[in-house]
Amino acid sequence: MNTAAAEAPAAPATTGGSILTQGVPDAPPSKPTGEAPKGPENGIAVVTKAIQRPEWAPEKFWDADKNDVRKEDLGKAYTNLEKLLGGEKVPKPLNDEDSEGWDRWYAASGRPEAADKYDFKRPDKLPDGLGYDEELEKSFRSAAYASGLNKRQATALYDQFVKQQLDRHGAMQVHQQQARAKVEADMRRELGNQYEGALGKARSVMGSYADPEFRQWLDESGLGNDPRMIRVFSRIGQDMAGEQRLIGKPAPSISVQDAQRAIAEHRTKYAEALNDRNHPDHKMRLDERSSLFAIAYPEQGA
Repeated sequence: MNTAAAEAPAAPATTGGSILTQGVPDAPPSKPTGEAPKGPENGIAVVTKAIQRPEWAPEKFWDADKNDVRKEDLGKAYTNLEKLLGGEKVPKPLNDEDSEGWDRWYAASGRPEAADKYDFKRPDKLPDGLGYDEELEKSFRSAAYASGLNKRQATALYDQFVKQQLDRHGAMQVHQQQARAKVEADMRRELGNQYEGALGKARSVMGSYADPEFRQWLDESGLGNDPRMIRVFSRIGQDMAGEQRLIGKPAPSISVQDAQRAIAEHRTKYAEALNDRNHPDHKMRLDERSSLFAIAYPEQGA
């Protein structure tokens, strides 16, 4: 027996590879030339390159989901542009000071050539107490023209303004009627059966001394229904009634002594008017004093 041969190491068994490659799995077989790539179902994704929007296509007409132009929307926009370019072209004013530019712009929009060319229709009938203001209409025309309003715009504003004024006047009339009814009811409760007499005295003073302008102011301001105003005129009427018994046409029941006393009171009360020739009541107070003298001193006259 060969001892050397017995002690020599045994040769490694053939495993199909070296130490370096032992245990490494075999590589997949190579694909034949020309074979189509496998799809996502085999674990391989197919990459599609996105189409970029052309420069000539506005972004608002680009459909990113379809990578295409929305042709119908683009066509409509082009048609509208052709219509616009086919009409009259008016240059925009350069700035606020470009008066000629603004005049061209206003004329193109339909503003008439002058303020008096607007077609305003006045109300057929106005309620009592409300007159038509010619100056206000003239001012309205001037403002509409200066603002560049065309006839349609100016007429719409004018009609709205007139309607507003009529509605406001109607509401005021209703308010005054309600206020008058309330004042009358309150004063009737306050004065009882003396109400008619007190109101009659107040109206008598109003008829004798209030001019139409003052009466109109009382109606428009509402003070003609103010209880305080009615009381004042009623007291004036009461005082004047006592005085008129002595002045004006003498009443037979007035004695000479009453007339003499009235002269002294009259002289003191109206000293300023009696002594000032330029006073507006000078003549009226002189006549009153003459009437009193005729009663107090019939033998001497005035």
